[in-house]
Amino acid sequence: MIIAFAQQKGGAGKTTLLAHLAHAWANEGRSVALADLDPQRSLSTWAAMRGVPKLTAVESAGYRASSDIRDLARSHDVTLIDCPGNASSLLEAALREARLVIVPCQPTVLDAWATAPVLKMAAKERTPARVVLNRVPPRGGTIDQVRAFLDREGAAILKTTIGNRIAFASGMAAGTTALGQGRNTAATREIAALRAEIEALLG
Repeated sequence: MIIAFAQQKGGAGKTTLLAHLAHAWANEGRSVALADLDPQRSLSTWAAMRGVPKLTAVESAGYRASSDIRDLARSHDVTLIDCPGNASSLLEAALREARLVIVPCQPTVLDAWATAPVLKMAAKERTPARVVLNRVPPRGGTIDQVRAFLDREGAAILKTTIGNRIAFASGMAAGTTALGQGRNTAATREIAALRAEIEALLG
């Protein structure tokens, strides 16, 4: 199972969402690999803190990216790719290797505009893509406008939405995630629902 996380707009929560799903699958006993293609290397920095054991993290770039992703996929149940933010041959390679592309989108029109090019790139590579609405405020804000724009773009939106919760950021700062406490919270329930929805898509 190879899943790419891509979004051109910074601050959409791409790496945070990936890390939480990695933790969720690791907790299930799955072997999980992280392919960090983002030049910022935030995912690798987080993984190096070892708050979540049993994760394999590899930094990759350039011509090595495709082969690195395939190598990780051969030896792990789940391979998650943190894609670079800019449109590039590296992003194209990641989308090509993935079985599914997850595109986090905050409920703002600016984020929705930035989502469209990623969806078009995924379509060009013939890789299914799904938008997940992330950091959604309790009152919804402009979420209806964002949904309407994404619908016009032909985007497929996941049913699960992720709330704007402090638990997601605070767990990352400690080298773990919101799942680290082992408690049943709104954050852990949202990640569990997202994981289940992705698994259902991939069969």
